[in-house]
Amino acid sequence: MARPPRRLNEPIVNGWLFFRYVVIGLYVGAATAAGFLWWYVSFAAGPRLPWRALTSFQTCKEAAAVTAGYSCKVFSDLRPRTIAMSVLVIVEMFNALNNISENSSLFAIPPWDNSWLLAAISTSIALHCLIMYCRPLAALFGITALGRAEWKAVVALSAPVILVDEVLKLLARRAAAAAARPGKRRGGGGNGGGVPRSESSSGLLLPLGSIQVVSPLVGGGGSEPDKSN
Repeated sequence: MARPPRRLNEPIVNGWLFFRYVVIGLYVGAATAAGFLWWYVSFAAGPRLPWRALTSFQTCKEAAAVTAGYSCKVFSDLRPRTIAMSVLVIVEMFNALNNISENSSLFAIPPWDNSWLLAAISTSIALHCLIMYCRPLAALFGITALGRAEWKAVVALSAPVILVDEVLKLLARRAAAAAARPGKRRGGGGNGGGVPRSESSSGLLLPLGSIQVVSPLVGGGGSEPDKSN
């Protein structure tokens, strides 16, 4: 309620908000892909494939793969796609917390003030886990159960979306504070209205054709308008 209403011609999604959506979307996509690649390349319990083998999986030959220390069957493993799906779900839950306020920090408006949002997030995560750990549902969705180490990776890749949005919110707050300074307002002179004041402090000069009328300020006790011209 402390903010003035939006202008009638202001779009719902302005340029800055669109930029924020793009940045957050790029991070979500990068984190999802990183979770998929992490299982194949870096996970200690994974196949730890070389990058070349991962990029040429469609032409994998079993004999050459066995010689290199892995099997082509690893490319049909359900765990990397499950990690990617889980990152996509959890990162959006963190992003829901980001959207408690458009520009205020999440640390200034704690999420527990919105119990309905927390209930919705908890329900979404519970449904995701139900699908993952209930075998018929997991088979239906083509995913599988994850272990503790894999869940740690999911959270580690998802949580930084809060930091990304906090930086964007900080930039937005600084820009708003700079725009609110008197010297930055449109019209100049610090009066915020752009109407030139007369040399005397008793009124405003309002040009009306060839006649200048001195309009007294309220309580100023100025002289009567000169109509002799």
